Amino acid sequence: MKALFLHNKQDLSVNIEGGVQLCTQEYLQVIQEIADKVVLFEVKPAITIAYKALRRLNLENYSAYQPSHYRSQIQELIIQEKISHVFMNQCALIRFSKIIKEIKEVPPPKVIILSHGNESGDLLGDLSSDMPRYKRLLKWAGIFRLGLHLYTESWYRRRFIDLVCTMSKEEESIEKWLGINRPFLFNRIIQQNPAPDRNPHPNCFGYVGTLDHSPNINAIKQICACLSKVSGKFTLHIVGQPSHIGKKLENTYPFIKYKGALSNHDLRKEVSQWAYFINPIFYYSRGASMKLSKAIEWEIPVISTIAGKRGYSWREGQLIETLDTPADFVKTMVDCMQQRIPYHEIELDVQRVKHSSISLLAVANDLKQSLGELS
Repeated sequence: MKALFLHNKQDLSVNIEGGVQLCTQEYLQVIQEIADKVVLFEVKPAITIAYKALRRLNLENYSAYQPSHYRSQIQELIIQEKISHVFMNQCALIRFSKIIKEIKEVPPPKVIILSHGNESGDLLGDLSSDMPRYKRLLKWAGIFRLGLHLYTESWYRRRFIDLVCTMSKEEESIEKWLGINRPFLFNRIIQQNPAPDRNPHPNCFGYVGTLDHSPNINAIKQICACLSKVSGKFTLHIVGQPSHIGKKLENTYPFIKYKGALSNHDLRKEVSQWAYFINPIFYYSRGASMKLSKAIEWEIPVISTIAGKRGYSWREGQLIETLDTPADFVKTMVDCMQQRIPYHEIELDVQRVKHSSISLLAVANDLKQSLGELS
C-alpha cells in the first residue's frame, strides 16, 4: 500500500500541542505501520473575504479549503507515486475527495477520512445546549448551517468516500446514518512511555483543555458553580487557552489557579503536582477526549464521566467514573478529598488501565484488514 496523508500542517505539529495534534500524530503512526510508503501533503485554509463573511454569519459549510487550487498537484502526485490510498486528516477536508476520485489516467485511490469528530454534532450542541453559543440571528443562521452540514457530509460520503475512521462507537453509528455502511472504529491508543516523577499535593485537581470550546468551558463553569458551595481546602489547576478565559475563571473562583498554555515539558512538570486529573464531559461533543490518554499515560488518577471516556478500551483496572452530571461529578471530587478509597489503590488502577489498553500494532492490524476488505 502506498498512502498519501493529506493534512493541515498546524494539525500535525505546533509549539504547544493539543488534542488535534495528538490525534493527528496517532493516525499517522498507525498508517506508517501498515503502508509501504507514506507521502505527506500539506494544504492550507483559504481565508478569503467570502469565507470570513460566511464564518461571521455562521453560514460556513466546509469551505475553509479550496481543493481546486491543489487539483493538478494532487492528481499528478497520485499518478507519479502510484498512490493506492488517500487519508484525509479531519472531516474539514471532505471536499478534496471529489478531485481525488476524478482522476482518469489510473484507477482512483481509496479515500479514507480520519475523523476527529463529527462537525454537525458540535454545531448541534452549540445551538441547543443549556448554555448555547449562538443566539438571536446567529442561532437561526446556525440552524440553516446545520442542515447544510448534514447534507454536505452525507452527499460526499455516498459518492467519494470509501471509509471513515471514527473515534468512538457513538460516532460509528452516526457515520452509518451519513452513508458509510462499515466505518472503522479507531480505538484510542495510550502510549506506554514512562510516567513523570510525581509528588501530588493533597486535594489538588487538574484540568487540561481548549477553553473556548463550548463543551469544555460549559463543563468547567458548571463544575465551578458546584465547587463554590463545597467547604474545605482544595485547588483546581487549569491549563489551556485562550488566556483571557482562564484568567477570568481564576478571578471569579478563589480555588482556581490558572497556569496558561504549557509546552509538553512544562505540562509534565505541572501535572506531577496533581492528585487527580478531571475529565468532565457532560454531553457527547465531537470526537473523543485526547487529554484522557495523556493523563493515563502519566498514571495520574482520573475522574471522568461516562461520556468522557468514550473511544477507550482496556482489559484491567478502572478510572473513577461519574454520571454525566455536574452534581455527581463534584460529589465524587468531594469523596476523593475525603479519601473514601485509599489513594494507592487508585494509582494502581490507573497503571492497570494503561498497561492493558489496546496497542498501536493491534489497531494497525485491524485497519489493514478493513482496508483490504474495501478491495
